[in-house]
Amino acid sequence: MIFQLLQNDIYGWRLRASILMVWGSMLGSFCHGECFSSDSCRSNLLFSAGEPSTQEDGLGLVSMELINGKTIESSIKTVGVGGLVSGDATPPELNIRQVLSIKTARKFVSNSREKMRLEFVGGGDLWIDSVSMSDEKIKSVSSLGSREFPLELLRAIVWSTSPLIDRKIKAPSADLDTVVVNASSGERMVEGILESVDLEFVRIKYKGESKKISLSKVKAIITADLGLEKPKGPVATIQLIDRSQIRGEIRNLEDGVLEVGITSENFIRVPAGIVVAIAIKSDRLRYLSDQDPIEVQEKSIFALQRHWKKNLSVAGNPLEIRLKDSEEIRSFKKGVGMQASSRLVFANDGGFDRFSAVAGIAAETKGRGDCQMIVRGDGIELWSERVTGEGGPLEIDVDIEGIREVVLVVSPGAEFDLGDHANWGEARFLKTK
Repeated sequence: MIFQLLQNDIYGWRLRASILMVWGSMLGSFCHGECFSSDSCRSNLLFSAGEPSTQEDGLGLVSMELINGKTIESSIKTVGVGGLVSGDATPPELNIRQVLSIKTARKFVSNSREKMRLEFVGGGDLWIDSVSMSDEKIKSVSSLGSREFPLELLRAIVWSTSPLIDRKIKAPSADLDTVVVNASSGERMVEGILESVDLEFVRIKYKGESKKISLSKVKAIITADLGLEKPKGPVATIQLIDRSQIRGEIRNLEDGVLEVGITSENFIRVPAGIVVAIAIKSDRLRYLSDQDPIEVQEKSIFALQRHWKKNLSVAGNPLEIRLKDSEEIRSFKKGVGMQASSRLVFANDGGFDRFSAVAGIAAETKGRGDCQMIVRGDGIELWSERVTGEGGPLEIDVDIEGIREVVLVVSPGAEFDLGDHANWGEARFLKTK
């Protein structure tokens, strides 16, 4: 296998609006158990020409959501060594690890053409117009331009999907490549060593012999899982204008090109001018709903006993808090739902130094509810407020540096525990230093 991407001079190409299309078609037959053939046809290959394109201003004007919940409007021109972000209005010393999401001014482009799809190891997929493979290199044309990838970087080439193909992609063989063939008896899997792919055939070494499979019968090729080392930094999902997704570690942004580490050894260059959005799984943030509490205490008084919930209210509804003196509702995708009386203990085992959340009574109570919401750290009260169904959301940001256990408490108020559905929206641990 080849372990290094070739640096192609045309990595910045972008597809033109007018695309040269060549449809190749050949008559084929299917023999040797309907898998191996000497003649074949292929009618779904689409070839595209490209032209060079650069984006000297990086990602341009963007909206950035930071791990502390703040949103910044700025440009992003570069991402340097160590993840330092530079732009016209970026905060000093802003690191890419402090960013949750980036939205550019670009929009997705609708595309009604049928395409093939490359799936990379570690996730991410790239819609392609053409594909071929030889000498353990995959050549393709896509929104990235004309590119060449080492075969080891690919998890699958998919022409049409099915439940069997999806399962095989999730659990590939450790030793053999798999060609999924559409036979008259249904889908069949041929396992061996992939040798080449061209306009007519997929060639695979099957039981020690080189065999040809008619490309017109191939639904997918799933490559062997070589167990390549994952990137060491936080993983980003980069959405492109054609709805392709590149997933990996953002190593840098320079001269209008993102360098994205797919594995610890291999990377892909992505022109910034075709990026629509970036979502980053920061290692400086941990949502409480992404970990289990180490201790739970729950005991209702008069209300129906409901257990706490992740990313939902205690009644199982979306996490919502009504704004004070308003019919408007603030919603949260992540967080914790509890009711009085309850106590959840979470371990701060990642060296986080801040706890942040938005506290309030769930909008589902329609104005009812009166309780005390408390945050404690190693037995010390860090924050405590009385909240009511009409009081609106309250912002929480407390120092937990050096604290080993953070405790969320909901205690009943004036109406005992009736309507005391407490939401901790976006409850999260942060590393801010």
